[in-house]
Amino acid sequence: MFCTSCGANLPEGTAFCTVCGAKLAPIQGFTPPSQSSNQGMNFDFDTNTASEASSARFEYKILSQKDKWFSGKFDPVLLEQAINAYAQQGWRVIGCATADIPGFGGPRQEFITLLEREVK
Repeated sequence: MFCTSCGANLPEGTAFCTVCGAKLAPIQGFTPPSQSSNQGMNFDFDTNTASEASSARFEYKILSQKDKWFSGKFDPVLLEQAINAYAQQGWRVIGCATADIPGFGGPRQEFITLLEREVK
């Protein structure tokens, strides 16, 4: 059984993730990979289905306002420059989101970009 929030491997029948605390709900038609498999799973959120992943291996990078590119302030032009610079190194954008980050003066919203590239 796997956590649908963080992907942690959990014992069957677990109601809450022991890693991130998320409430767990079974995914219809989801079969986790065998323990002997070195491959992971690909989950298609459009069709709500899971399939065996290829044997390709990937690494990931997170860009946020705390990244050296932005010096603490979000600027779309700087984000574009950062993405293009990373693209020349083989990285591609696979997701973007905003996150509420708690702080002393109240929460602040931060833009996060997730990059991926194949490890050869």
